[in-house]
Amino acid sequence: MATQFVESVEGLEFSDFDPFSAEFRENPEKYHPLLLAQSPGFITMEGVPSAYIAGFAQCQAVLRNFKGFSSLKPKGLPGMERIDFFNGLPVMNYSDPPDHTRRRKVVNPAFTPKRTQMLNENAAIIIDSMIDKIMANGGGFEALGDFTKIVSIDTLLRHFMGIEDKDQPIFMNYVMTLPLLDKMRPGDPKPQAYLDAWAAGAAYCKEQQELARRGECRNLIGVIAEGAEGGAIDDDEMMAMMIVLLIGGVSTVAGAAAASLMNLARNPDVAERVRQDPSLAINVLEESMRLDPPVSLVMRFATDNIEVGGKVIPKGMPTYVMLGVACHDPSVYPDPYKFDIDRPNVKDHIAFGHGMHTCIGNAITRNVVPLLIQKVVGKMPNLRLADRPDALEWDTSTPRARHIGKLYLQA
Repeated sequence: MATQFVESVEGLEFSDFDPFSAEFRENPEKYHPLLLAQSPGFITMEGVPSAYIAGFAQCQAVLRNFKGFSSLKPKGLPGMERIDFFNGLPVMNYSDPPDHTRRRKVVNPAFTPKRTQMLNENAAIIIDSMIDKIMANGGGFEALGDFTKIVSIDTLLRHFMGIEDKDQPIFMNYVMTLPLLDKMRPGDPKPQAYLDAWAAGAAYCKEQQELARRGECRNLIGVIAEGAEGGAIDDDEMMAMMIVLLIGGVSTVAGAAAASLMNLARNPDVAERVRQDPSLAINVLEESMRLDPPVSLVMRFATDNIEVGGKVIPKGMPTYVMLGVACHDPSVYPDPYKFDIDRPNVKDHIAFGHGMHTCIGNAITRNVVPLLIQKVVGKMPNLRLADRPDALEWDTSTPRARHIGKLYLQA
């Protein structure tokens, strides 16, 4: 056991649970009761003694305590290759104040009320267009490929981020290479396809930053660059920030919308209620996110010996905060696997994280997806799962989550 990263493991009992295992990703519900009962628990990941936190209140406490649980990844920690989506660059996700504060401040101008309103207007146009096209073709469609991904790319890449159609494949190709990282073992080089996709994205961002410095860039890079005058962020940070927005925006919106459609198709009574009261659309999104969070876990690193749930997490220990498990904690969500938009705490989940590291894409998702839900229940009153054995397929190819891979619906 590699204990050089951890102060002491004396007296700790370790289990063989692996949060990155295919078994857990494919059937997480099977593991929830034991993980909740044992939390905090101790495991060994790539030879490194580690902890996991699963209880809802425990996860909230750890995520709020940025001084006791740092987001900075220790250099040389085995296993980090699998979740290093940013090619080793500094990003908000893995930073603490004051660096996190500085980077978040630079990107805040991208989320002004004016830009959000413009986002909604553009989203409404593409959503209406896609629904009309689907209905004109008989009403059968695959939710992601035929609808939510297209809406997400058009709304986020084209209108919000301002990336022209010809340049959008640069970033989508990058996202397609991320599952390759899951196959990496400690010491493995990055897959060449990933490196090539990263290089293409970096070249694009560098070109746009040069245009922004001359006042010739009108997309999101230009907006961020204006907020970064005086060297607040460098070129590498800009590239990493664009990737954060891409993953936190495009992927989250598409997945959240698909999950919401799945739950509406399974619960026509809920769809009818939203049809009668469109304000309930946000509850559909929130409950869908709780049931299937966009990210199932995040990592923190204990800066001291810290007690959580009656157990001490040793200084230096990598700690996996199990968001997906916490969102099914029956002490907070009775009957946790039931889709229930009337929960009094329906909006209090931690599917988007918690504290200062709350997913930056949550504001976009909470604007676009309820709008999509409202339009779907209005224009697709008979939405249901398609009558085929593969109507729902899960994608477990990414290390930190289980997503809907295919969802065939009939309107």
